[in-house]
Amino acid sequence: MTGQLGSEICRMLGPIAVPLPRRVADLNQPSVVATAIEQLRPDAVINCAGWTAVDDAEAAPTECHAINTLAVGEIAKACNNIDATLVQMSTDYVFGADKNRSNPFSETDTPGPLSVYGFSKLAGEEAATTANRHLVIRTSGLYSAGEAGIVRGRNFADTMLSLANDHDVLRVVGDQQCTPSYVPHVAKGVLELLMLGRRGIFHVVNNNSTTWHGFATELFRLSEKTTSVTEITTDEYPTAAERPLYSVLATKKFGSATGSPLPDWKVGLSEYAQALKTQEVGSGEIKCTQYS
Repeated sequence: MTGQLGSEICRMLGPIAVPLPRRVADLNQPSVVATAIEQLRPDAVINCAGWTAVDDAEAAPTECHAINTLAVGEIAKACNNIDATLVQMSTDYVFGADKNRSNPFSETDTPGPLSVYGFSKLAGEEAATTANRHLVIRTSGLYSAGEAGIVRGRNFADTMLSLANDHDVLRVVGDQQCTPSYVPHVAKGVLELLMLGRRGIFHVVNNNSTTWHGFATELFRLSEKTTSVTEITTDEYPTAAERPLYSVLATKKFGSATGSPLPDWKVGLSEYAQALKTQEVGSGEIKCTQYS
């Protein structure tokens, strides 16, 4: 279990969690995963794995679909065989087709993906609903400080800090409105819903929204970086996969179910920055790798 969300959920659950190693939880071999699930007979299966390389998916739609959709269907069958709850992670990228959108998407809004990745995750949601007991979690822009000493760089926040070490100016897209969400907050929210026995689709993201430019600017302020951030448009930063200009998720349903929404995104970012400072003091420089 090496993913940032799965690792955090396991950390929070402690000894009752059974993290499956990649050799067992290889979604390219869903029958192996299903067999492991049926042998372990857990009360719940939390699937945080999946194809997350959004741009690469455009050139590999079959492979992406196999991992994000077909494998989920096999996991759902295994959960039904042992009467377990399936918790399936999804994304704000199931939205985006509505180019004029300016208010947060609720769980009942009609999805409209723009990319192969988005379509595969939406189909994965549908596959997850074949589990008799299912909980589908849509989240957005996950980032985490992880643990001291690890090689980092698989999220936007880490990437920005890594690039800031070598650049005086960074150009960052400022017309994509979303809610980057801090992994410890999301993990806590997911477990709250699971422990409450909730079913269906829930949006679990930090409160309020920003742009990637706004996020990077606040990150550098908190981290005391002198790198300046120049705002650019999506058109000025072409990518293989089209990104939503607006994919903010409404969290009223989550707040009603749990009693309160997750903290504001700025609170999450502040906790992330503080966690990095603590790691730097305790274990020296944190290694970074380039985000892809």
